[in-house]
Parts: sequence; structure tokens; C-alpha cells
Amino acid sequence: MGRLEDATSGVADPPSLAVTLDLLRATDRLASWAAAQRARLVAQVHTFSDREHHTWSGRSSSLAVTETVVETAALLKLSEGSAARLVSESLTLTGELTNTLTALERGEICPARASVIVEQSRTLPDDAVHAFEAEILKTAGDVNRPRLTARCRRLREKLHPETLTARRVKAAADRCVVFEPDQDGMAWFSAFLPAEQALALHTTVDAAARTLRADDDPRTLPQLRADVLADMLLSTGGTTGVAAASCENRRGGGDSTDAGHAGRGARSSSAKIVVTVPVFSLMGLTDEPAELEGYGPIPADAARKLAADATSWMRLLTHPCTGAVLGLDRMRYRPSEDLRTWVQLRDKTCCFYGCSRPASRCDLDHLLAWADDGSTGPDNLHPACKRHHMLKHQTDWTPSPDPSGGLTWLSPGGRAYTTPPEPPPGEAGSSPTARILQGVEIATRVEQMPEAAALPPF
Repeated sequence: MGRLEDATSGVADPPSLAVTLDLLRATDRLASWAAAQRARLVAQVHTFSDREHHTWSGRSSSLAVTETVVETAALLKLSEGSAARLVSESLTLTGELTNTLTALERGEICPARASVIVEQSRTLPDDAVHAFEAEILKTAGDVNRPRLTARCRRLREKLHPETLTARRVKAAADRCVVFEPDQDGMAWFSAFLPAEQALALHTTVDAAARTLRADDDPRTLPQLRADVLADMLLSTGGTTGVAAASCENRRGGGDSTDAGHAGRGARSSSAKIVVTVPVFSLMGLTDEPAELEGYGPIPADAARKLAADATSWMRLLTHPCTGAVLGLDRMRYRPSEDLRTWVQLRDKTCCFYGCSRPASRCDLDHLLAWADDGSTGPDNLHPACKRHHMLKHQTDWTPSPDPSGGLTWLSPGGRAYTTPPEPPPGEAGSSPTARILQGVEIATRVEQMPEAAALPPF
């Protein structure tokens, strides 16, 4: 330990390059050892969950895995997707691939290469997994991750008793489209498709983008591909919107015109789009960001464009000073549409700790059950995705109100995880809209102030 401290403390005589490289390799092996211990501990957490639910016929294993995932995600501050991958990998390493776990523990392979082996072994039948592992571990420590992936794929194809055609049919059942929010008003839109369809789509988009290239068009080829794809999916006129944008840019030129190309030709579908927008921002008096449900803040000009172009959208306008709450029905079990919309916009996502599923795709759950005199009102309703709704009712995960206004979840392991409240739509404060409205109210009061002589004598 003293040697590592000397190497990093900035002493007068730093270690030689050879010593530094030795230390770097040692820390890498230490990280591999720690990853192996983490896998063992995650598997042990699952063992406790499995014991808790071993009497449940048919669903014990699935429920135990789910409970392990949410506990691990909350404890390690991971998304549930990341926690699910960690749990699945840990159970595989401590189950079918114990030799891979041993190699990881010894520092012979790194966590990334262990993940490759786990992933490539998933669809192999049990009687082929051990042969696959034994063969691949002969060279896994000597090649980098891309080369290891290529070797694993080739060996997997060789050992798999089922044809690629049959496996492709099964894999195609998982095809999907994924939306992932990113920073600065942008997002990722991707699709998991059969390879030939994905390649055909890319080729079509690329060919269309290349036809639009021009010396005086500032857009790069990747930017043109993105514009073509958006226009193809959202416009009824094929790539005409992008072509028009390109012509317009050649006439006007400049970066400001180029900024207008993104999303050119986009029109919203009949699906409900919910935008929370300050009223003065909508009028163009301020540039306060709006809130797009399922994504987050978007620029004011994007919200105004959406308001102008969309065929179906919903606005939530709130008083910018008071943030007044809608009057809603508390007297029935099923919430009204107004109440449902308000709760969804207030909480934005599932109320479970760390879950980011949009509230619009969640159930509305009574915190205090209706059968126990719980009301159907905003204070007792919270969005819960089906996964966490099920956990609340079928496991020992227990939510309770937190003084901050959020929810605290007590886990079966005795840990408390608090979900902080989201700022309400149209939150009062020192925003430009609030200042404008306050100024209008003050001016109105001054103009309506009667003369002193007209005041009553009291």
C-alpha cells in the first residue's frame, strides 16, 4: 500500500515507468477481484429473496429476481436496467460460469471481458455452455474485448445445436424501438430490428442524405441522415421537407437557417402530447423552457412550434405566481381524467425510488388503500409502473409519505430509500413569467387606487 501512495503522492523521486505500469496492472487486477466479490454478494442477496418467496408456486424465481434487482438498484444508485444486467450477470457467473468467475477473481480477465463471455453464452443450451467456457477461457486473458467478442461469436455459432434461422425467429420477437432522453433538448431514437431491415433502412437514409449534399449546405452527412430519417417518419411527403429545407438554406445560408433544418417536415400524430408551458412563454414574451412529458425541458421556441404544428396536444397552464392546483374529485375509487392528468404531470415518473418510467405509462396507486378509507385525491395517488405496483402489493416493499413531499420506500432488507418530490408544473418563483405577472398586478393596483379624498374616514 505504501508503494502505491508513493507513486501517487507527488514525491520528489517518482517511480520508474516499469514500476508505474506494474502498479497500473495491480490496480486493474484489484478491480477484477472486487467485481467478482460484487457478483458473489449480489447472488447472495438473491438467495435471501428466493428464500422469502420459495413457497410461491410458479413465480418464486421471477419475483425473487425482481426484488433483488430493485434492492440492488436502490442501494447502489443504479437504474433498474443496469441493476437487472448486474443481477443477471452475477447469477450466471455464480451458476453456470463459475470458472469465468474464478478467472475474474484472479485478475486473469477484466469485468468487461467477463461480461462478453456471459452475454455470448446466454442462448447456448446447458450441455454446450461448459464446453464454450472451457474453450474461450484458453485465450480470453490474452485478447482485448472486440477480439474476444468475435471469437465468442464464432465459437457460439459452432457449438449451438440450433440453426441461425431458428434462433433468428426467436430473436425477432424482441424487436423494439427505444427512446432515450439526452441533454440540451436532444434525444436518442433507436430500433432493434432484423439485420437486413436495419441495413436497408440505413442504406435508404444514407442514399437520400447524399443526394441533398451541396457545397453551400453547412449540414454534415450525419446531420443530413438525421434530418432525412425524421422527415421520412414524420412527414407524409417523403423527403420533400428535407429537400425544401436544403433549398431554403442555399438561398439564405448561415448557421441560423441550418438550425431550422432539424425536425423540418415533422408533424405530430394523433397520439396525445402533453406540454406544460408558461403562458407568457407561449405568447413569446419570455423564453422560459416548457416541459414535454416523457422527456423534460424543451426550448420555448420548440414548444411554440409544437403548438403551431401539432394536430393533437394538451396544454397545462398554471398560475405562475401561486401555482394553483386544480380542484379534483375525491369521492370515487377511479380517478377522473383531470385528476389522472394532474398526478401524472405533478410526479412525471413512477414514484418508486430511481424508476424513470413516464407517469403516463403507469398505474395510479392509492398510497392508503381505498379499502382502508384512503381517498381518491392527489395527496393519496401516485403513479406506479406495473412492476413496482406489483412489488408493493406482493412483497415487503412499503411506501410511506416523506415530510419533504416525496415518498420513502422501506425495502425487505430494512433500508429506506426516499424519492424526492418533483417541482410542480408552473412552480412559483423568480421566473420571467412570474415577474411579468407580478408587475402587471402591481400596476393594476396602482392604477385602481382611489384618490385620498375619496377614501372612507376610517
